Parts: sequence; structure tokens; C-alpha cells
Amino acid sequence: MSSDEMIKPTTETYPIVMGGRARKVMGLNMNLWRLALVTGIAQFSMSLWAWEFSIFLELDVLLAKWQIGMAFSIGTFAMILGYMASGIISDFIGRKNTMVISFIPMAIGLLGMWLNPTWPFIAIEYALNQFGWASILVITAAIPADEIVADGGAHSARTFTMVLLPAFIVDGISPILGGIMLDSGYTASHLHIIAAIGSIIALLATALFVKESLTKDIIKEARRGPIITVRGLGKDFWKFVLGISGFIFFLRAAVPYLGNLVVGEWNISPAFYGYAWSFYSITSAIILYSAGTLADKNVKAAQILALIGNALIILVFAFVEGFLYLIVLNALWSIPVALWIGAENTIVAGSVTIEKKGRALGTYRYALSVIGLFAYSFGAYIWELNGSLKILYYLVGIGCLLFVIIMAIALRSINLKRETVQYIDEK
Repeated sequence: MSSDEMIKPTTETYPIVMGGRARKVMGLNMNLWRLALVTGIAQFSMSLWAWEFSIFLELDVLLAKWQIGMAFSIGTFAMILGYMASGIISDFIGRKNTMVISFIPMAIGLLGMWLNPTWPFIAIEYALNQFGWASILVITAAIPADEIVADGGAHSARTFTMVLLPAFIVDGISPILGGIMLDSGYTASHLHIIAAIGSIIALLATALFVKESLTKDIIKEARRGPIITVRGLGKDFWKFVLGISGFIFFLRAAVPYLGNLVVGEWNISPAFYGYAWSFYSITSAIILYSAGTLADKNVKAAQILALIGNALIILVFAFVEGFLYLIVLNALWSIPVALWIGAENTIVAGSVTIEKKGRALGTYRYALSVIGLFAYSFGAYIWELNGSLKILYYLVGIGCLLFVIIMAIALRSINLKRETVQYIDEK
């Protein structure tokens, strides 16, 4: 198989009702910009506190290492349910309605973390939050996927990345705000109540400003099919899931404990760790447009480069320490992550037809979260066994590099679908 044959997408024609072609700003139409802004508000409700959550569990709630791992595992299990449920529900009742509903458990979980941050309640509260957040993540990919089909499949990777631009900007600012608040005498629980208020605002903004991206005909088509589809997602979808599974297992065994590595073994304050996190997010926001455009040229190559970049950065964390290294590594990390966002969503959404995109995106995140459920506990076990997170990061870096090879083999046999649209003007 030649390289041209390997990357050439298969093409299908799918009728869709459109009210005319919308003008675009930086690659996004107005509905996607409204979604992007709402996603930014939702991101604030996570980024204000999530960067220091593992530190909060260890130093404030005083959990043992196994309890921290258990809390992450319970949260991941909740995300598993959220991914699967939202993918199915959004195909059946629409993207907007699903997103509005998703903010309810997210807000309840944050309120609980503010009111009663004790074991085992903190794990349940975190799980509620993660259930809602998982659903929001699916919808922020599903709506752009619908719009991409309506636009004839053009610039898909760039669209997936640019819709997250406000989220990355907010993700850059929020940890700085959180760090300043912590240094000023506020506690992590104060961050949780502010985040809860933010999630309620995001709920209202979604209900008022975001438009439904699925037509009634497509929703009817989805309802005629099975609620849960496995074989219906196709071989290409499952090849990608299986190909990336090993890499995700190793990656998620280490990344949740980055804060503990930086604060505990590098002796950097939580506030400065938050500032470094912000630097990463702001850098990501700056390069999103260029990274998405680059990924569109060859999404498979972009996916491989993204995996290699992540693996190498994880490995470097095992050998260096200090605030300067943290800043540099976070800046470099933004490049493979930005490539990954566009390439991954393009491959997943491009492997199925339009009426199954919500279920495909939800099932994909469901499958990876099942892997993460075991990965978090595996990482905590290695940490407990060796007493050092540097050893964990070394092992994870090597494991990730090995599984890049598996992903490359899987990608060679995947053919991406590209639906062309027959426009039916509603006017």
C-alpha cells in the first residue's frame, strides 16, 4: 500500500438540511464560537481547582496513596459512564439538550467538594463532577463533528482544535488565579465553590446561546438504529481504539501524579506549579490554529508525532527537576497535545457515518477511560512500591515509546470516511 493510498479517505454522500452557509472567523462559524465560549466557561469550572486536586487530596484531606489512587479510579469509572451515556443520549435527544443536562452533576459534585471534603465522600463528589465533565467533553467534540460534515469535511483537525481556543486560554488563566488565591490564604474548598458557580453559569449560557447541530432527520435516523452499537462502529474505529490503548494505559498511569512529582520531589510550591500549568495552556492557545492546520495535512502522521512527543516529555520528567525545566517542558508539551486534539478527533469521527458520530466519540472515550480506571491504580502502586514518582515516569516513558509502534501499525490499515453533503436549503 502506497502512502497516498494509506491516507486517502473513502467518501460517502449524506443528505443534510442546511439554512445556508455561515460565515467563519478563524475557521469557526458563529455557532461553534458560541460553543467555544461556553466550553471556556466550563473549563474555568475545572481548571480553577483540577491542577492541584491530587495535592489537595494528599496534603489537605490527608488521604493515603492508595486512597488517592482509588479516588481517581472512582472518578474515572464515573467518566466511563458519562462518556457512554452522553454519546448515546446526544444522538437521540440532540447535542444541546445533553450538554445542558451535563452541567447538573458537575455542579452538584463541586458543591459537595466544598461542603464535605472528607473520605469517602470526596471520592463520590469527585465522581459526580467527572460524570458531568465527561459528557461535556463528548459534546464539545460532537457538535464540531456535525458542523464539519455540514461543511463538506474541510479543515476538520483545525476545527476540532480551534473550538477549544477559549478553553485553553481559560485553562491558562485559572491556575494562576487559583495559585494567587491559595497564596492569599484561601483554601482549595473556596476554589470548589467558585467553580460550582461557574458551572451553573455555563449551564445557563448553553441553554440560551448554543444551537442544536443535529437536524431532526438525523436524530430520527439515529433512533431507528440500536441504542448501543459495537460492531456498527466498524473495523476502522476499533483498530484505532486497540492501537492507542497501550499508550493510554501508560500515559494515564503517570500524568495524574504530575503535581505530586513537582511539589513533593521537586520541592516546587503548589502556586508555582499552577503558574507552570498556565504557561502550558497559554502556549497551547497560541499554537492551536497552526497545529490544527498542520494536522489537516496528514492526520495519521500528526497522531504519531503527538504520541512520540508525549512519550519523550514524560521520560524527561524522570531525569530533571526545577522550575525552569518545568516551564520549558510545559511549553514543549503543548505542541504534541495540540496536534493530538485535531488528529484524534478527526480519526475517530471520520471512522463512522454521521448518525453514529456521537456514539463513536462517546464510546472512544469510554474505552480509554476503562483503561484509565486500571492505569491510575497501577501508577499509584508503582509509586507506593518504589517511593519515587521519578521511577514511575521513567517506566511510563519507555512503555509509551514502545506502544507508538503498535499505533503506527494500526493506522496503516485505517481508512477515513469523508461524507460530502447534499445541501437542502430550508428557505
